[in-house]
Amino acid sequence: MSSQRPKSPGKSSTELELGDKALLVLSRFWGYDAFRANQLEVIESILQGKDTLALLPTGGGKSICYQVPGIILGGVTLVVSPLISLMHDQVSALMSRGIGAFSMTGYVEPAVFAHVLNRIRQSEFFFIYAAPERLKGQQIRKLMETGLIRLLAVDEAHCISSWGHDFRPEYRRIADVRLLLPDVRVCAVTATATPRTSRDIVKNLHLRNPSIIKGSFDRPNLRFSVLRQVDARREVLFHLGREKGAVVIYDSTREGVEVWSEKLRLAGISAVGYHAGMSEEDRQTAQNAWMRKKVRVIVATNAFGMGIDRPDVRSVIHVGVPSAMEAYYQEAGRAGRDGPFNCNTRRREFQDVPY
Repeated sequence: MSSQRPKSPGKSSTELELGDKALLVLSRFWGYDAFRANQLEVIESILQGKDTLALLPTGGGKSICYQVPGIILGGVTLVVSPLISLMHDQVSALMSRGIGAFSMTGYVEPAVFAHVLNRIRQSEFFFIYAAPERLKGQQIRKLMETGLIRLLAVDEAHCISSWGHDFRPEYRRIADVRLLLPDVRVCAVTATATPRTSRDIVKNLHLRNPSIIKGSFDRPNLRFSVLRQVDARREVLFHLGREKGAVVIYDSTREGVEVWSEKLRLAGISAVGYHAGMSEEDRQTAQNAWMRKKVRVIVATNAFGMGIDRPDVRSVIHVGVPSAMEAYYQEAGRAGRDGPFNCNTRRREFQDVPY
């Protein structure tokens, strides 16, 4: 294949060879014949042995950026991720493609862990997903002692930064893994990082002379609008009647989520609520109902969104003011991930909203 592919000006034969390998993996396991913008640049950087920070837009396919090189490098790719639901979704997606993967989201029975280690030793490549809180556990340490970890990937890397909008102190433990595995290359990916946050990620992950690859955050298939309305309910219902498809509505309070969920149901629109005050079981039930298209609308606080990858979201409506522009971009980016459709994301500020 590489002999038939024209060489690009300015690229070495090694870079072309890495690109060919990456395309073969992409085609074999994902069925795609081309990468999205900046994905191949990130992958080549990792394969060249460089620590890499990838700043790509929401819906930009960040997981591909470490999954493809993880397959090419072989051995174990250890992925640190902040959300249980995100880990489960990615593990399920990998396994459906015939790629070995396991998520360590909580206590793992010794017999189960022994079985996983056996699978790892028998596999050409394998992905272990773990929450940052799990990194201090003996099982992860035992995994590190095998010498099989080739790549450490940090998803939603802005969580490591004290300046990020979702600061997670447990993310600082990732630096301990780096110290224990000094020869393992590191890839950090995020869709939300200001220059200050980017510097904090590099510092706290101990990235060594990293390649920092920043894609365009422009989402040309999205339309943005700001409306000030007194009758919020009428405006939202008008929009839902005019625009078809799945919808996310963000409010800034738990009470607002409950009120809006009830309003929509009374208006005959299938909707569920999602906020941190709900039990984990109830949140998972609500998320699954929306992800599986049993309901059209999910009304949520900022507890919902990071790592959610439903491609056919047509509108994102903010009925409460987001905590920061970074948070707004992350939340608005739920829309239009399937690309070619003309999707809407709307930010609305309502004055004297009558509940």
